[in-house]
Formats: sequence, structure tokens, C-alpha cells
Amino acid sequence: MRRDELKLKKEDFYPSLGLIGLMWLIFGLQYLGLFQNCYGVIPWRIEGIKGIFLSPLFHGNLDHIISNTLPLFVLSVILFLFYKRQAYTVLIFGWILSGIILWLFPDFGYLDTSISSCHIGASGLIYMLAFFLFFSGIFLRQIVLILVSIIVAILYGSLIYGVFPNLVAEGVSWQGHLIGALVGLLFAYQFNRKKRTRRKNSW
Repeated sequence: MRRDELKLKKEDFYPSLGLIGLMWLIFGLQYLGLFQNCYGVIPWRIEGIKGIFLSPLFHGNLDHIISNTLPLFVLSVILFLFYKRQAYTVLIFGWILSGIILWLFPDFGYLDTSISSCHIGASGLIYMLAFFLFFSGIFLRQIVLILVSIIVAILYGSLIYGVFPNLVAEGVSWQGHLIGALVGLLFAYQFNRKKRTRRKNSW
């Protein structure tokens, strides 16, 4: 990784600020009562398909969106700083793929209560970014990126508990956490495979 690629530019903040701004705008409109129905992922339901694209923008309450704002901002800025060429692909396709898998994932809550689950919030996206950043550094074995992995682990290592259903509070989407984590891991492996192979061949 070249030194000029690590220079933090104001442009690196634009996607993160735009995403956070849109998220808070949607929350403000929710507060005003403009969105009454579920705009999240509802597994196996046609009306839940729109949540594949919209669910990370909607939140249940003020505590929910506040808890997601800082980690989403920090992780997305790190993504656009250290993985500029992959950043938009990871963010957009990770967002969509996580939503599709979540829609296809069995709705265990419905089996118990006969009430469909509505998965909303940016936490699944946060898990996807955190796992992508952590494992990308490990796979590529570059000092700077390994340091990034260590920083992510220190800041957000406790996220690992959120993928276990017995360790999260009732109503928290551990499914979204788990799927986001797995998609991040998959992207880290797949997107950096060519770079890793190229480095091995150069040895």
C-alpha cells in the first residue's frame, strides 16, 4: 500500500456523512409519523423485500440510532481510507447481500409467536464492515492493514457476542448480526484473494 493512498482526504468522509445524514433524516421523518408500516426485512414475505434495500436506514427509537451512528461512521471512514478501490462495492453489495440472506433466513420468532419479525437498523451493516476490515488485514498480511484489524478488534471486538441469540436482548436481530458478519468475512476473503495470490507469486 502506497503512502499517498493512506492520506486522509475530505472526500473520504463524504460517503459516511451522507449515509449517516440520510439515516437521521429517515429517523426524523419516522418521528413525524411519515412511516407507520414496517420498512425492514420481513423474512419470506413479499412486503418484506423492500427491507433488503431500506432496513439499515430505519431504527426503532433514539437509543437505537444513536448506538449505531458512531460505529457506522468510524468503520465506513476506515473502509474508504484503507480500501478505496473496494469501498463502494463492499458497502453496496454487502448491504444488499446481507438483506437478501436475511429475507431468506427462517423466521424463528414467527414459529413461536405467529408474528412476523421486522428487522430494521444499521447493526447488520456495522457487523459486515467490522468483519470485512478485520479479516481483510489478516488475509493480506500487510503491516498497516493488520494494525487496522487490531484497532477494529479493540474498538468493536465485543460485537462477536451479538451473533449469539442467547446473548442478546429480546427483540435484537441476532440474525442480522450473524449474516452481516458472515458476509463481511466472505467479502474479505473473496475480494482480497487475487491480491494475496499475487503477493505469493511475487515471492
